Amino acid sequence: MAELSAPERQMIVQWCMSAQFFSEQTLQETISRIYDDEAPALQDTVDAVNLRLTRYSLELRSSMSQTSGERMWALINTKADAIATGATPYSPTLLTILKHLIEQIYTDQHGNFAVDLHTAVREATSKGSTSYSRRDAQEAIDWFCSDGWLQVTNGWVVLGQRSCIELQAYLTDGFAEYMRTCALCKEMATQGVMCDACGAFIHPYCAGRLSETSKAQMLSCPTCHQLMESPSSFGPGRPGIRHNLVKSDVSQTQRDEDDE
Repeated sequence: MAELSAPERQMIVQWCMSAQFFSEQTLQETISRIYDDEAPALQDTVDAVNLRLTRYSLELRSSMSQTSGERMWALINTKADAIATGATPYSPTLLTILKHLIEQIYTDQHGNFAVDLHTAVREATSKGSTSYSRRDAQEAIDWFCSDGWLQVTNGWVVLGQRSCIELQAYLTDGFAEYMRTCALCKEMATQGVMCDACGAFIHPYCAGRLSETSKAQMLSCPTCHQLMESPSSFGPGRPGIRHNLVKSDVSQTQRDEDDE
């Protein structure tokens, strides 16, 4: 195993600062190329790079795709406004549109963390200047998607993996009542299923992993271990789970009332 020597570490830091958002496979390939295929373990490299980045208030963080399991990485600013800093190529108008769409998606009343593309275009148009057209709005959404902030799935606009990585603190602080976490991998959940017995959420990918490891190929809740035969589902195009119906939210409300 190669040591994390200063020159190689600095090359990785510079590459990360240039790339900004990339897959774990790309990161591993870059590390192997820099170290001539005798690369240190990925986590050791990330830890060393983050130690170097701390002085710049930067950090490498990752998130797993909720449907495929692919892990993506992003270089984030740990102090400044996440949206304004991460989306620096955008004009003030585009930043306003992006922020508005992200908030609309995250606070979707149906609990699906999605808005249909027609609505997204209309909302984006309303946040532009008086001359801002629907075509301009569609091009803006396409740009946000290509940069990883948003994603269009079967006519629904959802958060992209870049948003799940870079904006987690922003969403947690500003919209804590909408936050859902996968009971298996402990990452943000904006689509998946809910255990009707205890209210635990599970990503589609994590639910598949659980089913594969079961002898009967059935899904059991990782929290209460009850069989989940027909669990409630949420995500683009799903029936949805309204936030005021989530058991964990109801339990928190009851605890607050008891404290009073």
